[in-house]
Amino acid sequence: MPRRNRLSIAAVGWLLALPLLGLACAKKPTLAASSDPEFDKKWAELARAGAEVSYIEDDRGEGLMGNVRRASRVKAEPPAASPSEAVADGLPLQPSGEQVQRIIRSNLMAVRGCYMSMARTGQARSGKAIVTFTIGADGKATGLKVDAPSFVDTPLPRCVTAQISHWEFPKSQRGGGQVSYPFVFVSS
Repeated sequence: MPRRNRLSIAAVGWLLALPLLGLACAKKPTLAASSDPEFDKKWAELARAGAEVSYIEDDRGEGLMGNVRRASRVKAEPPAASPSEAVADGLPLQPSGEQVQRIIRSNLMAVRGCYMSMARTGQARSGKAIVTFTIGADGKATGLKVDAPSFVDTPLPRCVTAQISHWEFPKSQRGGGQVSYPFVFVSS
């Protein structure tokens, strides 16, 4: 067999083997590497505490993440305070953790809207974020901070902060204390 044909057959063989070896140039979504050790420490603490993580996907990522909590397309019913929590003036000392979780879950579409807006401008990327805020006695979120090393140079942190500032948590006598909530943003 001429040398040229042997090289062609070998080249075709390698081209067919690359996908099997996982070396093909297919675009695979990956999380942007966090280069902030302080952020990684906070993320690890939330994971140890068993914090619920919400996955926010772009439009092309539907079904990509399997069985994980996603930003639902239907708003949840607002929580009602249970009678056992009511004290003087009809207000509980502080909202329950479940009430806070319900409010956050019912507003995940607003956070997804921030991510989709960023994706439409061509800035889509994958990464993690931790949103931290304090719930006041009036039910308003204050002291908002979005820690997101992967999104520092994007409008995402500002948009998420603006959205959360409009969320209404149950009013209480003391407020709900500090909340830290982790998000994973997935671009396909």
